[in-house]
Amino acid sequence: MQLTSAPITTPAAEIASALPEKRFRKALWVVSALAACALLASFGLSLWAQNEFSLGESVVAAQSLMLVHNGTLYYDLNHYPYTVAGYMPIFYTLDAGLIKLGVPAFLGGRIITMTAFFVLVTTCWRLTLVYTESQTLAWIAALLIGCNPLMFLWSEMGQVDVLAVSFAALSFFYFSRHYVRGEATLRWTTVFTLLALFTKQTMIAAPIAIFLLLFFRDRKKALLFGAAVIGIGGGLVLALNTAFHGNLLQDTVHGNMNPLSWWKFLTQLRYVSMLSGCLLAVVLLSFRKLACGNSVALCVYCVCTALVFLVTCGKVGSDTNYQLEMTVALVACAAVGLDRLRFLPLYFARSRSWITLLVLPLAINMVNGFRVLPDLFAGRIAEEQEARSTLKELRPYVPVEGGLVLSSDYNSMVRLRQRLDVEPLIYGLLVRAGAVDPEPVRRDLERGAFSTVILTDDVSKPAQTSFLELIILPESQREEIRRHYRLVKHIPNSFPHELFVYQPAGA
Repeated sequence: MQLTSAPITTPAAEIASALPEKRFRKALWVVSALAACALLASFGLSLWAQNEFSLGESVVAAQSLMLVHNGTLYYDLNHYPYTVAGYMPIFYTLDAGLIKLGVPAFLGGRIITMTAFFVLVTTCWRLTLVYTESQTLAWIAALLIGCNPLMFLWSEMGQVDVLAVSFAALSFFYFSRHYVRGEATLRWTTVFTLLALFTKQTMIAAPIAIFLLLFFRDRKKALLFGAAVIGIGGGLVLALNTAFHGNLLQDTVHGNMNPLSWWKFLTQLRYVSMLSGCLLAVVLLSFRKLACGNSVALCVYCVCTALVFLVTCGKVGSDTNYQLEMTVALVACAAVGLDRLRFLPLYFARSRSWITLLVLPLAINMVNGFRVLPDLFAGRIAEEQEARSTLKELRPYVPVEGGLVLSSDYNSMVRLRQRLDVEPLIYGLLVRAGAVDPEPVRRDLERGAFSTVILTDDVSKPAQTSFLELIILPESQREEIRRHYRLVKHIPNSFPHELFVYQPAGA
């Protein structure tokens, strides 16, 4: 009888083979600690700041305040207040609820967004586990979200985007549990799809991807899912549109169709290459294996998010928030792509394969997030101090109640009046598009009905109309300001623009 001995592994060899894994996990712990500190500092800054981080944040806060005070959200485009609530009602309603509890409008919106961000990080972790069952890769996915420069920017902003993306990610997570494991989770998929759509109406990438994937596997379930989303969602839209006297669709569809700009489109593509280029490289290098088996679902979702981004990102007024859902899809694809390439076993075995070099784009993507933080923190602190100074200078000229105020400084309207009478940027775009009649505002300017007009440019000089995102009133209204108003205050160092304050000449 011949005995065969098992291969002898020396303790030194075992230690040598374990070293890369220990170092890799240690690096993940270090990055996790840095990310936690950065996020805590970022959230602390957002709670300390009393003023806007963006124009969009002020618009959302003002409309939430007006919902509390007026009991309505969507307004007729041809009557005061000339403002467009461009999104569906969930975020506004949550913010209004916090305002009623005594929370300031900006803070309420930021609390909602920060909560949604933590949900999003957790969802990306769980989504990766569905496709890989690897805790380490799920950890990497969570860090790629938590350390992403886009997320550092938008995770503390009181706008609808992060909440909408977190609902969309949850819908795709519950769908993936059905698609990969056969679990009965399509009801939850439908619920979170509707929540995403009723937070931001352009969150259509996830439901389109889910319908297509179901259609090629089980047409009956695909049709049931589509019927549920369209039937329930359509019924709710019609009911809400009726309750708001037809203004919901007018605001969220007609009033939200800003013109497209090639300059904006190319700028967005440049930011994608800067912010998500490393993720895109990992996805493309692993795509052949990623597109096989159940993980093809992630590829379809990623392609759908990219198509929605390409169609919408060139809109005047768009920002990098249009990239958020695509970034989440890229992170999930990158983490699962690493699994399909067997990145971790090869890296831990010290393989000389090109696959192990993918650690470089992963590290670069995480480092980029930390690299932008000093400038982001310094900029926001400076902006907050400038906003407080500007608010102090504007306070004597802005009546808290009554009358009309036309202001290009939305922050002061939220802080001092808790409303917008005219939202000049969107109002100006709608006037140029012929969707809004400029005569009522012109007549009110002519008769001095506006107690204060705050603009970002001097009406005594020709308007710079070549750039659509500048807040420029129609020339007929500028002429009435020149004729019937006088400059009473010039604030040259306000953020983000200098301000010119006008009041009626006879006042």
